[in-house]
Amino acid sequence: MSIKKLPDAEFEIMRAVWHSEEPVTSPQLTDKLKAELPEKDWKQQTVLTMLVRLEKKGFLRSDKKGKERNYYAEVSEGDYLQVEADSFRKRFNGGKLGGLVKALCSEGELTDEDISELKDWVNKL
Repeated sequence: MSIKKLPDAEFEIMRAVWHSEEPVTSPQLTDKLKAELPEKDWKQQTVLTMLVRLEKKGFLRSDKKGKERNYYAEVSEGDYLQVEADSFRKRFNGGKLGGLVKALCSEGELTDEDISELKDWVNKL
């Protein structure tokens, strides 16, 4: 399956799934979204509609247990974030990683710890 970029609201729902203990139900997700993103008007029906879309796109799977449907992530957060990062790098810097890092970090913004982590990462590659 090829992972596609998600609209913002669907991404927020997936993030709520990734950061919940599975399985998760639509009422649990709605409550979590209302608590974590109160500036948005999360309605139960809207969340249900997006869960169906995410299942059709292959991001989720579900099974019915009694009256409730349980949802499970089929795409990991790490895999999805890699797609987002690749897309961002290609769109804004022609795929060049060095220029992207420079653009993301203002002069003097990186700590010694940040630099050490980047060096370790590069050395592992």
